[in-house]
Amino acid sequence: MVLSLEQNTFIVMSYYRNGTLQNGEWVYSINACKEEFFAKFPNCNIVEANLIAHIRRVVNRFVATGSVEKGKSVGRPPVNEEIVQDLRQRIEQSPKTSLRKLSLQADVPLSTCQKIVRKNLNLYPYKITTLQELRPGDSERHLEYCNWFLNNLNDDRLLDISFFSDEAWVNLSGYVNSQNYRIWSSENPHAFVETRLHPVKVGVWIAVSRRRLIGPIFFHETINATRYREQILEIFINQLDDEELQNGYFQHDGATAHTTQENLVHLQQFYGNRIISNRLNPEFPPRSPDLTPLDFCIFGHLKNEVFKRRMHTLEELMEEIRNCCNTIDQQMLQNIFENKKKRIRKYLEHNGGHFQQFL
Repeated sequence: MVLSLEQNTFIVMSYYRNGTLQNGEWVYSINACKEEFFAKFPNCNIVEANLIAHIRRVVNRFVATGSVEKGKSVGRPPVNEEIVQDLRQRIEQSPKTSLRKLSLQADVPLSTCQKIVRKNLNLYPYKITTLQELRPGDSERHLEYCNWFLNNLNDDRLLDISFFSDEAWVNLSGYVNSQNYRIWSSENPHAFVETRLHPVKVGVWIAVSRRRLIGPIFFHETINATRYREQILEIFINQLDDEELQNGYFQHDGATAHTTQENLVHLQQFYGNRIISNRLNPEFPPRSPDLTPLDFCIFGHLKNEVFKRRMHTLEELMEEIRNCCNTIDQQMLQNIFENKKKRIRKYLEHNGGHFQQFL
C-alpha cells in the first residue's frame, strides 16, 4: 500500500518526537511511532508488519536525502562517446559482424552494444537476398528481352490475351524448417515430424494472362517432350479462344522438354512467330525466374495458401491447389502484371543484372 505525503511526514515527526535521551544517546521507538500512526489514521488498512518496515524505509530515506519522498531516478549514465565511435568504426570495417561478436570485440555489454547501434548510430539489420547466379552474357540477354517487351508487349490489351507459363512440383508433406519451428514447454516434449524417404508429390502446370488463369494441369512423372506436348499443351490450347490464338503471345522457359524442335513446330501451328522461348526470337532469357509471374508470385502464393491445413492424400492436395487457383481473380492478375512491368524497368535500370534486392 502506498502512503500519502501527509502520512509519511507524520511518521518522521512521530519517530523523532518519541525519542528519549539515554546515557547521552538518543533512542527512538518504532513501536511508539506505529501506535501514534494507527491512532492518527485509524482507517488506513496497512498490515502492522508492513507499517514497521515502511517506517524504517521512510526514516532512512529522510536521513539520507532530507526528504520523505522518493527521489527521481537519474537513470543510466550516458554512453561514452569513445565507445560509440569505436563501434562505428568496427561496423564500417565489417558490416556483417553480428552484435554478439561486436560486443566481444569492443568489450562492451551486448545490451549496451544493441542500444548504441540502434539509438546512437541509427543502424538497422537487413537480410541478404539470395539470388540465382548469373553467367557471362546473361545480362545482355535480359536487356534484349526487356527492351523487346517494352516495345512489343507493354500493352494491357495484348497482355490480356497473352499467356506466361511454368510448372512446379508440390510435395504432399510441404516443408518443415526445424530451425523456425519451436514448442514452448516447461519440459522437452520430444516432438517430431515424420517425413517420407521419397516425398509424395504432384507436378502443377499453370498459364496466366492479365485476364485469366488456365490450369492447374497436373502431372505425376518427369515432363519429357512428348508428355509436355500431349498432356499439357494440348489441354492448354483447347481452352484458348479465337482472339487469344490469333493475336496473343505464349511464353515458356528454356527447359529441354519445352524447346525440342517438334514441340516448337507444334506451337507455331497455333501461335506462328508469337512464341517467347529459348531457341526462338523473341527469346525468353535463361536464369530469369524474377520475370515470370508464376515464379515471382503465383507459385509462392499457392504453396502458402495450400499448406494452411494438413493434407493426407494427393487427391486432397490437388483439390486444395484447384481451390487456391480459383481464388486468383482478375484484379490479382492485373496487380501481378503491373509487378512484372516494374521488374522489366528495374532490369533496365540495373543493366540486366540483379535488381530484386531493390524492390
